[in-house]
Amino acid sequence: MTETNPNAVGAAGGAQGVAGTGTADLAGVAPQPESQPAPTVLRLVMKPVTAEDRRINDLVEKRDLYELPQLDLAPYRGIILGVGSDLRFLDRNRAKLEAWVRSGGRLLYSGHPVLPFLEGMPQWRKLPFHGVEDIWLTAMEPHPLWEGLERRDVLLRTGVPGSHSFEALLEIGVGGFYARNYLAALPEGARVITGIGPGRLPVDISYALGAGEVIVHAGNDLTSFVNQDDSTAGFDQRIYQYLGGAR
Repeated sequence: MTETNPNAVGAAGGAQGVAGTGTADLAGVAPQPESQPAPTVLRLVMKPVTAEDRRINDLVEKRDLYELPQLDLAPYRGIILGVGSDLRFLDRNRAKLEAWVRSGGRLLYSGHPVLPFLEGMPQWRKLPFHGVEDIWLTAMEPHPLWEGLERRDVLLRTGVPGSHSFEALLEIGVGGFYARNYLAALPEGARVITGIGPGRLPVDISYALGAGEVIVHAGNDLTSFVNQDDSTAGFDQRIYQYLGGAR
C-alpha cells in the first residue's frame, strides 16, 4: 500500500482550488479601464469648465482662470495662458504664479502684456505696418518649442479651402495673425526667439525666473498655429510636451 503525503495532496489540492477559483471569478468580469496619467500641464481659460470637459489629452487639462486662487499648482509642470486672459486678475494673483514659476514651472503666455503680471514681463508695443514685409517673421535664437518650425508657415492665413503654396498665400493670404506688434523692455538675459519686420523686433521671447521659465508670444494663442501640411504639424503637441517637462 502506497502512503500518501498529506502535504503533497494539500499543495496540489490548494493549487487546483486557486486555479479553479480564479477561473470562475474572472469569468464574465469586464476588464477594468486603465487609469489615465495625471496631467502635468494646466491651461487656464476664460470660461467655466465642467469636470467632464477638463481633460484635453493625457498631458493637459483646462480650468477656469478664476479658479486659480483655489487651485493647487504643485502637480503641474507647465501653465498656458491665452489671449484674452484677465491681466488684472492675474496681477492680483502674481505672488502665487511667481512662486510656482520660481520653483521650476514653465509658463507660456500668448497675447498683449499691457499689464505685467509677473516679474520681468516685457511691455507691449504697437507696430505700424503697411505690407507683409513689415510683419515678416525671422527666426532668431533657438528654442525647443520652435525647433524645425519655418516662420513663413505661420506668417499668412486664408479662408480659401484647400492647401496652398507659400507663393499662393502671398497673393490670397492675410498676415498679422501670428503677430502684428512687438515686445519691449525685455528682462535681463531674455532670449529673443522670433523677430518681426525689417528691424527684427521681438515677438517671441523666453526668460528665466528663479528655477523656472516664462515664455511670451505677442500674438494669438501659440497652440492655434497647426497645419498638417507644413512644418507646424504637431506644433501644439510639442508645446504641451515641453511645458510638461520635456527637454
